[in-house]
Amino acid sequence: MKMVYVERPLTALFEVLMGKGVYRLGFKPFYELKRLETLGFQYVAVEMLVNEYNIVYDPAFKGKVAREDSYRGVKFKLFVKDGDLRPDAIISHRVSQTKALVTWREVAELLPTPPLPLFVVDFSILSSQETIDVASIKIQVEECIERVREYLWDPHLAITSADKSMADWIHSVAGKNKIIITPSKPSELLWSMDADKVTIIRQDAPHPLTPNDVLSSDAFLIGGVQDSVSRPGMGRVFDNLVPWGIPRRIELKGSVVGVPDKVNKIVEILLKARYKYGGEVERAVISSMTKKNVITRLYSEIVKRTERSGGEQYVSMETYYDIAKWLPITREDFIKVAEKAGVKVKQ
Repeated sequence: MKMVYVERPLTALFEVLMGKGVYRLGFKPFYELKRLETLGFQYVAVEMLVNEYNIVYDPAFKGKVAREDSYRGVKFKLFVKDGDLRPDAIISHRVSQTKALVTWREVAELLPTPPLPLFVVDFSILSSQETIDVASIKIQVEECIERVREYLWDPHLAITSADKSMADWIHSVAGKNKIIITPSKPSELLWSMDADKVTIIRQDAPHPLTPNDVLSSDAFLIGGVQDSVSRPGMGRVFDNLVPWGIPRRIELKGSVVGVPDKVNKIVEILLKARYKYGGEVERAVISSMTKKNVITRLYSEIVKRTERSGGEQYVSMETYYDIAKWLPITREDFIKVAEKAGVKVKQ
């Protein structure tokens, strides 16, 4: 049988299941209900790969349908416990590979080696920061793993320039995982993986990120500590970490104002743009913005569009309708932010 290589665990699992004639799959291990219902077979595939679960026949298992998906015109159903329906086979954490119908390795073998695209979070400039919110960084790394697992899986995320203490605290918050954590510089890791096209993400890059950058890059390099204050020369230092990389900024309507800048949010934007929106960066940005990001951008837009008349500053409601075409705001948001900016709203 000809080997079919795919980029996503979801697709790899479907390919393996089709080859084995399994279209109704039960899931027996402990699971997070919300993520299972939201991600379906992607969640199941990642759980198999990370925890090394296998698939086996189990005539005693009865369950209910939690998710139904189609792949190449074929319907697949995902079952969980507490029902009266029988699946074709189940994923179990207690069966050995020798007794398995499908092993986790069979799914892994269809995935790219090396694991490209690679999302590299580098901490080499950590020591140059005056104050570090370690708790925030830990949360962001944990969130990065969760976001990567929505589309790919752990080896597609690498933490570089990480000493042993950093590796230890990452594992302490991330739980069981198979992400890459290495003391190596990003250039060493990316060179070893033959990552030819590397996009370096930084807010002060000279050019914006394009759909082609998103869809064709082998890897994305992101600074592990994002700084809201641009420091002279730091961009060049970061670029030098991967000399063949191309620096790009993520922007929305020609500006970086309001664009999420936390590491996990940058990873989220890149993943959504590549796998959900066909390269459309702005759609990915808007869908990833927090309420704070939205209000920050709205304030900037109002100030930029303010007019003067009779000694007072004002914006019209037409401005609201224009901004609301692309920024997720309400009329109340517009009026409150205009008031905060000291600008009168004319009906």
